[in-house]
Amino acid sequence: MMSTWLFRICAFICVATLLAHELLGAPMVLPPLADAGLADEVVWLHHFSWHVGSVAVVAMAAMFLYASVKAGNLPMAFIASLMSLGFALLGIGLGVLGSSAMWGTPAPYVWTVIAVLGLFGLWSAKEAR
Repeated sequence: MMSTWLFRICAFICVATLLAHELLGAPMVLPPLADAGLADEVVWLHHFSWHVGSVAVVAMAAMFLYASVKAGNLPMAFIASLMSLGFALLGIGLGVLGSSAMWGTPAPYVWTVIAVLGLFGLWSAKEAR
């Protein structure tokens, strides 16, 4: 079934994005933030927020994977797709309303791709019924 593969692709992209976020992104962002002279509370709030995003991505990957291996779990893929859509809108919104630097990150692009693939997977599952 097409939806199964689309959900697995979404899960794979989530895991790859998580690894890039933690292994490549964290060293680029967190040390300069700590050296910026900001209050410790601000720096640690950013650390917390950074890792909350990581936990959310793990949850999305798990939901997509679960939906791909266990029949009848389309709501999991629906929730994961909506979460990804929310991340995409956040990235695009920050790029439009905030800093143009956002467009130099993967955020507006990768989450849009995952949301589209997830929603297309849901549509294909509905069509297959």
